[in-house]
Parts: sequence; structure tokens; C-alpha cells
Amino acid sequence: MNNLIFKDDQFASKVLGLLGDTSFKAADIGEVVSTAEKIKEGDYQSWCEEWTKTAKRLQKVAEDSYSDGHLISARKAYLRASNYYRIAEFYLHENPENPKIDELYNASLDCFSHVMKLNKPVIEEVKIPYENTTLTGHFYKLEDSEEPKPVLIAMTGFDGTKEAFCGMAMDALEHGMHCIAFEGPGQGEAVHKQQLFFRHDYEKVITPVVDYLLTRKEVDPKKIVLWGQSLGGYLAPRAAAFEHRLAGCIANGGVYDFLGGFTSIFNMPREEFLNFALSDSEGFNKAVKEKVELNSKAKWSFSHGMYVFGVNTPAEFILKVGDFYMKGLAEKIQCPTLIVDSENDKLLRDQARQLYEEITCYKDFILFTAEEGAEFHCQAGAKLIANERIFSWIEKILRNM
Repeated sequence: MNNLIFKDDQFASKVLGLLGDTSFKAADIGEVVSTAEKIKEGDYQSWCEEWTKTAKRLQKVAEDSYSDGHLISARKAYLRASNYYRIAEFYLHENPENPKIDELYNASLDCFSHVMKLNKPVIEEVKIPYENTTLTGHFYKLEDSEEPKPVLIAMTGFDGTKEAFCGMAMDALEHGMHCIAFEGPGQGEAVHKQQLFFRHDYEKVITPVVDYLLTRKEVDPKKIVLWGQSLGGYLAPRAAAFEHRLAGCIANGGVYDFLGGFTSIFNMPREEFLNFALSDSEGFNKAVKEKVELNSKAKWSFSHGMYVFGVNTPAEFILKVGDFYMKGLAEKIQCPTLIVDSENDKLLRDQARQLYEEITCYKDFILFTAEEGAEFHCQAGAKLIANERIFSWIEKILRNM
């Protein structure tokens, strides 16, 4: 099912994800299919050009709707335009100096700013104090919230954005909880605007987010739930191992060892792989270059990874990735924890079960399957069933408190 239009797994998975975004009105089936059919197989430039054209067209539709006083239609078109600009920029990070990166990213933010203004309930932009700066977040507030209510922290991973969590946040409101979607170092605005790069000790990021939430009177301080998506499936459990004010933690999908996604490319044991990068960086970089020329997904992973980790070589990147490891930490988690896996997750294969086995507090495990049509990474294309099941787990945890 994944290869609907493209033979290339990389492009195919992104298109499936966009089709899934239709569940939240962040894409439309006809727009996605017609755009994808114009893209050359495996061609990053073609990908960027076609999604940019579609985004610009939708932005014009939104602007015209707004000018004519059709505010609901404008909001909907702006949301899709924002999403298409985001995906147009996705494969550009091989050349960090490419001016299109900022151009398209800023266009995506601009379109979403209109979504925020036109949305009811209002989406509030917030600044979260973090070290010597602030992190940007979106706070989705329940209407008529007179008494403190639960709040969901929605955290993305290796390549996501806070804007992409709009649909999840709306689901959270339906389930009776506020939601804050934010970006930490290595993600979204933090990396694009502030050059804050990924760090492995994400408790240093989540603790300030919790501190901030505790300043808001509409938040129940005992009902703060953390949801990490994709690489967030490492970042969230890592944070929960040290930040014990959380009422629950979700890892979708669970990541035990981020390095495992890279050692598998070389079929090399963990320590040997790290030692290769450390002791012979020149040979390692050459070996990576040869490998990635044969594997488009690996090529993107290294180029994007160097961009969001703020390094210049594959060896530097891998040595940092080696720290994203839950060994000896999973047993420190104290809050109820849900580990999510997907049957055909090629990015994080076998990681979730390994993480689950080492957690010693109350825990649950959900496996999404091909029979359900939800077997791909983070249930791409199947967000309705995924969110239904995960939000039901959150409700169960909160009711039992």
C-alpha cells in the first residue's frame, strides 16, 4: 500500500503521510495525488518545485478567500498551503546554504500564522524560557475552561514541526485536554531561526516546558502528559527518566537506540561502528558517501542529520547520535508509559519492543498492523485509528489517577 505513486520508499512514505493529513484537513486527496504525479522519481528538485507550485496556488486561494470575507475557507486553504510549503522544503538540507530553505520554511510559518488568527478556539503562540533564550510553542486552549484541566505536550522528532501537530491538538481538545505543541533544539524554529541543534539529554528541554505549564492556571499540574513522535519516541522516554512530574508518557514509536537505524546500513555492531567513526573519520566519511549514493533514504538521513545536529561530517553526526541511547535509563521512568510500534516500521524496526522490555513502571504496548492499514512509521496514512487508540490510553491513565 505504501508505494501508491512512487517506487522509491522515501517519496512513497511522504505521500502516504500527506494523504493521512487529509484526516485533519491539512491536505486534500486530489491535490496530493495530482502534485505527486508530476514529480520525477527520486528527484529532490522536482519534489521541491511541484509542492511549491501547489502551495503557492493554495496560498493565493486563501488570500482571495480572506479578501472576500470567506474566513473559514481562508483558514482551511492556509492550513493546506502551510503543509505543502513544509513538505516542499523537506529534502533541501543537503545544502544548508540553499536560500529556498528559509524562503519555503518562512512561507509555511506565514500561512500557519493566518490559521492561528482565524482558528476558534484561538491557537496561542507562546515563548517557553529555555536556558538563555526561549522556545516557540503553540498552546491550544479548551474553551470555557474555568477549572484546571489536563494538558498534552506534543513533541516532534528528527524532521517534524509543531505546525504538523495541529490535527493532534484538535483531537486533544475533543478529549477534554489542552495541548502544547513545541519545538526543541534540532527541531523547527529552534534550528531554523536560532541554530539550536539536537541534544541527547532532552530532560533539559522538557523540564522547562513543564515549568512553563505550571505557570498557567488552566493547567492541572498533576495531569501533564508527554507524547513524543518518531525520534520523539526516544526524546520523551529520555525526559521521563529524569522529569518525574509527568502523569504519563507516550513514545510513538519507541526508540531504544537511535544509532541502530544507521548501524543497520553498514551491518556493523554498535561499538565497532562508533569506533570506526572516532578512530578513522576520513575513512568513515568516505564509506558513508559510497553507501548513501546507493540508498536515497540513507542519503537524506545523513544530510538532514548533519543539518539538525549542526555538524559538517557524517563521522561527527554519528558520534553525537551514539548518545541517543536508553540503555540504563528506561528503568528510571516512573510515570505510566505507552510504547507504540508499527508492524512495518522500516525506520525503527525492533526498537520499540526493546525499550518496552526495559521499562519497570506501569507500561502498555500497542502494535499497529498491516491488517488495520496502520503498519508504517508513526502510522502514516492511518492517523484516525492511531489517535483513537492512543487518546483512549491517555484517558484511561488520567481516570485512574
